[in-house]
Amino acid sequence: MLVEVLLFAVLVFLLWKTFRKPPGLPPGRWGLPLVGYIPWTSKNFEEQVIDLHQQYGDIFLWRMGTQLMVFLNNYKLMKEACSRSEFTVRPDWDIMKFLEETPKGIASSNGVLWHNNRRFTLRQLRDLGMGKSSLVEAVQHQCLKLRETLAEGAGTPAMIPHQLHVTVLNVIWHMVASKQFDAEDKRLQEFVKLMSESTLLSNRMAIKDFMPWLQNIIPDFLFKRLIKYYELMDLKEKFLRYFAEEIKEHKATLDPDNPRDLIDSYLLEMEAKKDDPDTTCSGKSAREQDLMFLMLDMFFAGSETTVNTFTWLCCYLAAHPQVQRKLQAEIDEVLPGGALPTLAEKPKMPYTEAVINEVMRACALVNFGLQHMAANNTQLGGYTIPKGAVVSANVTSIHYDSRFWDRPREFRPERWLDENGKFFMPKDGFLPFGVGKRVCVGESMARMEMFILTAMVFQCFTIAPPPGKSVNLTPDLSGLFFRKAMPNEFVFTVREQ
Repeated sequence: MLVEVLLFAVLVFLLWKTFRKPPGLPPGRWGLPLVGYIPWTSKNFEEQVIDLHQQYGDIFLWRMGTQLMVFLNNYKLMKEACSRSEFTVRPDWDIMKFLEETPKGIASSNGVLWHNNRRFTLRQLRDLGMGKSSLVEAVQHQCLKLRETLAEGAGTPAMIPHQLHVTVLNVIWHMVASKQFDAEDKRLQEFVKLMSESTLLSNRMAIKDFMPWLQNIIPDFLFKRLIKYYELMDLKEKFLRYFAEEIKEHKATLDPDNPRDLIDSYLLEMEAKKDDPDTTCSGKSAREQDLMFLMLDMFFAGSETTVNTFTWLCCYLAAHPQVQRKLQAEIDEVLPGGALPTLAEKPKMPYTEAVINEVMRACALVNFGLQHMAANNTQLGGYTIPKGAVVSANVTSIHYDSRFWDRPREFRPERWLDENGKFFMPKDGFLPFGVGKRVCVGESMARMEMFILTAMVFQCFTIAPPPGKSVNLTPDLSGLFFRKAMPNEFVFTVREQ
């Protein structure tokens, strides 16, 4: 009998050790081994995270499957974490690596590869056009095409036209490969389709990232069907073939003395560093593949964010006509007679910049940012963050934090203006482009696009909901990556100049 009691006691102890949350970790939901904490609720993911924030405070954990997620709901905590070297690492997730053994490009890579690609990209964005005529002219040209499309449908209720996607993609194509496409171009349409399919399919990879043990108990062919492995591999190969054709064409026409774009500059850098022992990839083909993933990052990061932010801007201006009128009055004053905006006019248009920043704050587009991973055991906010834990910002809570924002639920561009009416950028509580060592390299590019796009569209049009309808400002939270605007119809009316 004594033996049975001892065995039972040992079993209870082992179960207690297995199920209990280790001491020193942040508060939160621990759940069961292998599956973590599974909520039984109809609430969406963002609502659940906000509930946990209210329950546990500025830092809490949620074990999802085998992955320990740590959520930071305070700007200063997030800034501290992202400024420390042990949090510069990205999670080892296939959803980020796009099924690569070693992550490439800039968004998901780490170490020397990330450092070199980041430095190269920042230099290219500076050299290829931030404020220079070639890129500004490309943005203006594409915005003129968007205005033509809006004029054709003026007065008729409609969704934001597909031409907006074409406009934004063509600006990136201009910078990356010195190309621009018409909306009807089959090659561009194929590219847009690939991007759309990739976003939908990649969600399935989360199964492997959060419950990797499933592939040990499910037959391989069934597991790969479950995560859409073959479809994603086919999609990746299509992207790589698409970019490989561009690289081949650039190699054949490359002039070392006159690099045209990012591809040319990368090829020249590859040649200059071919004998450098500190090169980021071994072998010419590996470096070219890294270039392809860098291009992929530029398109995904640069197009979806800008398209969705401008869509939100249309929603907020249609819902707040008094803000729209004030914006248009400033545009008319600074850009008389239909003059096209450049970055030279930006300092003279503080209200325009205030509107754009207030939209980015209010929509909190990338609601959980890009995740970081603890490279080793460390401390943050008074708690232990174990090696491998994934740290994520709760951007929505931070953008609506009353400690940083007065009446945060109100849409008020004036909060971005000082007592003299000049644009003022708060230091805390705002991170649409992230913060710290891995802050978005394309911030300047995105801000330039949004400024010119906003000025040129609302210089010529007034936007409103259809008669008898209102704008739905509730975010669509069905996706994993963005707080997209709900589908809304708008009426664009041509303004008299």
